[in-house]
Parts: sequence; C-alpha cells; structure tokens
Amino acid sequence: MKSNYDILGNYIRLVDVRNKEETTDRVVGININKCFMPSVANIIGTDLSNYKLITRGKFACNPMHVGRDEKLPIALYADDKPSLVSPAYFMFEIKEKRFLNEEYLMMWFRRPEFDRVCWLKTDGSVRGGISWDDICRLEVPVLPMEKQLEIVGNYQVITDRIALKQRINDNCPS
Repeated sequence: MKSNYDILGNYIRLVDVRNKEETTDRVVGININKCFMPSVANIIGTDLSNYKLITRGKFACNPMHVGRDEKLPIALYADDKPSLVSPAYFMFEIKEKRFLNEEYLMMWFRRPEFDRVCWLKTDGSVRGGISWDDICRLEVPVLPMEKQLEIVGNYQVITDRIALKQRINDNCPS
C-alpha cells in the first residue's frame, strides 16, 4: 500500500512579519490546548515593534516548552484582526493551499501522537525545545483535497454538537 505521508517542510514556510508599523498592541500566546489566548506577560515598556504580526490563516508555535509540557503549543490564527506573538515563536503558513488545508493540518497538530513525536524530538535544554528543522522533518498524511475537506467538515459537525451539548448541560439545574 502506497503511503500518503510526506514531510511537513514540503508544505509550509516560515513567516516573519514584524510589527514595525505598530499595527496593533494586542499580544497573544498559545495555551496547552492549542488555542490563542491573551498574553499574561507584562509588556509595559516593551518595544512591540519587534513582535511578530500574525494574521488570519497563519500558524504560530512556541518551540521552547515541548519537553516540559510534552505538547507543542501550536495554533492556527482565525481572527480577522491581527495580533502580536512573541519574537521567539515560529510563525508559518502553508505554501500551496491547494495541496494542504490549514484546518486539516491543525486537526493533525491536535492529535496526541503529534505531540508525542514532537516530545521525542526535543533538545537537551531545560525546557526541551524543538527546532524549526525538526518540525519540518515531521511527517503528516497528505490526502487528496476533497478528502481533507470531508474530514474537516465531519470534525466540525462533531465539535459543534459537543459544544451544543455542553451549553445544554450548563443550563440544566444541578
């Protein structure tokens, strides 16, 4: 059987757009659940022009805490308003969206197996970081676009139903 796995580096590229125009002062980080959240860092007096400007459809990841948390904090930015991420983060995008869907890729990043492989690739530092080259060497399944979109659609239906059930449960008296 022919494998449909390929190395991630064939489909992504680094993006490094700095906040030189001071487009925004909204700083976000990535939590352990792979979601963007408002930063908890004290940025008073910080030069935000060095921070990376993230826009819709871009990914960001914090490569420094993989060994500590046994997860790669990584997320797909879906907001229409740009935000800032730490200059230490890797920010990247998909090169050719006709070959790889960003939501499909984010689904792959959420898998425990993905985090396990990232953890195994960490360096020997105290926090256990992962390099950009190691991320690019990770393998992902690259299916035909129609199949990727079908999987994303099915996943979205399931997550929407889970959210609805949670809202219903939250309204039930205890």
